Amino acid sequence: MNVLITDLNIALDGHKLGFVQNTINYISQNKNKHRFYILVNNSSTFKLSDPGKEWISIEYLSTEEQGTIDSQTGFLKKAAAQWKCIKSFAKQHNIKHLVLLELDPYQLEIGKAKTPFTIGGIWFRPYARMLPETNTFKARQKNRIIRLQKAATMKFALSNSKLKQVFILNDENMPNWLNGSKKRFFHLPDPWFAYQKLEDYKLRESFDIPEDNVVFLQFGFIDERKNTENIISALNSLPAEVAKKVSLLIVGKFKPDYEKELKSLKKTTSKYQLKTKNEFVSDEEMEAIFSQSDVIIRMNLNFYGSSGIVGIAAVHHKPVIVSDKGVMAEQVEKYKLGKLANPVNTNEIAQVISEFVNEPKLREISGKGYLDSHTVAKFAETLLQIP
Repeated sequence: MNVLITDLNIALDGHKLGFVQNTINYISQNKNKHRFYILVNNSSTFKLSDPGKEWISIEYLSTEEQGTIDSQTGFLKKAAAQWKCIKSFAKQHNIKHLVLLELDPYQLEIGKAKTPFTIGGIWFRPYARMLPETNTFKARQKNRIIRLQKAATMKFALSNSKLKQVFILNDENMPNWLNGSKKRFFHLPDPWFAYQKLEDYKLRESFDIPEDNVVFLQFGFIDERKNTENIISALNSLPAEVAKKVSLLIVGKFKPDYEKELKSLKKTTSKYQLKTKNEFVSDEEMEAIFSQSDVIIRMNLNFYGSSGIVGIAAVHHKPVIVSDKGVMAEQVEKYKLGKLANPVNTNEIAQVISEFVNEPKLREISGKGYLDSHTVAKFAETLLQIP
């Protein structure tokens, strides 16, 4: 059977490239009866490593196709243009099963007409755990409307009987909530990836951080969703004897002008360090930064899904601070990976940070349990179960 695996939105601001490349690596080492085609966007920012196996073909959109997609204005028009490319490729190569490494953009297109191939895909932004931002009537109504819209969109996609598998990363409960008489929602382990790290990297020397300070790391694309403003507010409230032992290190590409805005929030009288690196870093440097930090913060606002940050922290046996709602909270509690905090309660955030500073034993965790159950093999085996 010819199987197409695709992601036409790969960028260097998340785990998407890792999903594709590690799936390719798994397939190359585990030959089966299927022939696999990999179709990705045409970009100068990345190139996939080809294992040179006859049952794997790596393809990129043509310059013309990519140009047509990039010229579209609006999310839905872009998704429609991408879906047209996917269907054209599938027809040309007699594809019988399609694996969407990001299902979300194509829900409306999938629902519009039956396809000659079956479909499975990863649903990154499910609605079932969404909560109102505040307890006001307006916020509750807004949340209700968004949930209804998302539910209706997925219901429309599922009207195409060829959509057989909707995978939800790390959420062991949501598939049970959503499945009806036909099982179409499935739990999918969010995998960790094994990257080399820069062996000669010296984090404290690079950022002028005292040896005795506790390094709290925030990593990724940095904008308002990362909740850094509340984290800085919490740090501003710390007693001087605790604050002087804290270094907040923020690494990743910032939203334009946001780095300056965040730095302006730090009180001049506060004793903690605030260090930033406003650029994408290589996987090797990322691993070195995580391995030499002490505590990882992943407390996004209004985010209830999975995050690869937890896996990277587990690889290096570093504790995490995550929001007290959603999938990450359940995973952190289940595998004893760190502590939870209300992301908008700055007193609570400050308390958790103080505990990590004052109780060094809390910074000693084992990520083994999480790592064993979230391997690339478990991810790929589940994702590639052809219905």
